[in-house]
Amino acid sequence: MSEHMQLIVCTFDAVDKGDDVRAALQALADRLETIKLGNIAVVQKTPEGEIRFHETGDHRHVLSEITGAVAGGVAWFVYAFAGSLGYLAGPAAYKEAYDTAERLVRDTGFPDAALEQIGEHLSAGSSALITLVHPDEAPIVTAELQRLGGTILEHPVPPEVVAELTKD
Repeated sequence: MSEHMQLIVCTFDAVDKGDDVRAALQALADRLETIKLGNIAVVQKTPEGEIRFHETGDHRHVLSEITGAVAGGVAWFVYAFAGSLGYLAGPAAYKEAYDTAERLVRDTGFPDAALEQIGEHLSAGSSALITLVHPDEAPIVTAELQRLGGTILEHPVPPEVVAELTKD
């Protein structure tokens, strides 16, 4: 990809607002058909300070959750019949399988460390939406994000960084 892209980070004062706005932004892109949205990340910082994030273009966490759930369920089932250790074996197998899948499956979206850093800078009980757009689409996207109650932070991204962020 040899063109510049615009990185847009939009913050919201509610934990679930980022998800709601992501859906509204995707609906706008579907309606207009001129906006081509790529990966969208939503970062949340709970009122307790826990940072969570998910992306439309990175299925690693979903795959890890499924892998962990299957391994944990099988371990619980086997150990529940073999003795009374099912309640210990299930969660242990889940964690081991989840961690292994996270290590083995490549991150195909925004770097998780970058999303974690964004989450650290959020206020407790808030969220952020992060996306890359073509510069000519940025005014439409930012106007919609502002209309939906977000605070916009924009930054031009050099082509080599875009290549790293969108690498398959």
